[in-house]
Amino acid sequence: MSTPMQRPAAPAPVPPRQTSRTGKVVMLSGSAAVVVLAWAGAPWWAVTVVAVVGIVMPGVILLAQVVLPHDSEHKRDVMLAALRYWDRRADRKRKQREQRRRRGK
Repeated sequence: MSTPMQRPAAPAPVPPRQTSRTGKVVMLSGSAAVVVLAWAGAPWWAVTVVAVVGIVMPGVILLAQVVLPHDSEHKRDVMLAALRYWDRRADRKRKQREQRRRRGK
């Protein structure tokens, strides 16, 4: 008896990468908000705050997308490293507070 020959399966198609337009939308909405506030006669500090937020937020979103891309296989490792760092930092601050409290007694 002979066994039938099997052909190797074709590789699975790679799904297209989805791009995010969040940064562009935030930037456009920030610019529109600044224009509306300035046109409505809002105080200068309110216009400045909205303008700064409108400039900073797209940068933060872009940085987050670069550091943690949606399809990254290392995303979990980066998040775990950040969580460990924050835990060590919180422990260090807690120990410093305890030492200061002991010295004060």
